[in-house]
Amino acid sequence: MKPDVKTAMESLIKEARDKLPFDFPFESYCEGRCEECPFKLMEFLDMDLSDWKDRLQRGETPTLNDLHRLGRDCKEIHDILQKKGFIKDFPETHDNGGM
Repeated sequence: MKPDVKTAMESLIKEARDKLPFDFPFESYCEGRCEECPFKLMEFLDMDLSDWKDRLQRGETPTLNDLHRLGRDCKEIHDILQKKGFIKDFPETHDNGGM
C-alpha cells in the first residue's frame, strides 16, 4: 500500500536530511560563479525542507505536485554535488559466490 502524500513528504524530508551533506562547509569552496554553487544550492534546499517540515507540523497537506517538485530539487542538487565530487557514488555490491 502506498503512503499518503503527507507521509511521503515526511519520508522525503528525512531521506534528504540523511543523505545530503548539510553540515559540509561548502562556503569555503566558492568558485566565483553562482550557478550550481553548492553552498547556495544547499542553503536553498535547507530552507525548502525546513519550510515543508513546518507546514506539515501545522497540519498542511502537500499536493502530489509539491512532493514531485521537492523530490526533483533534491535529486538535481544531489546530482550536482555528485558531479562536483562532494558526494561519492558507491556502487552496489553483489554476491557472486565469493568471487
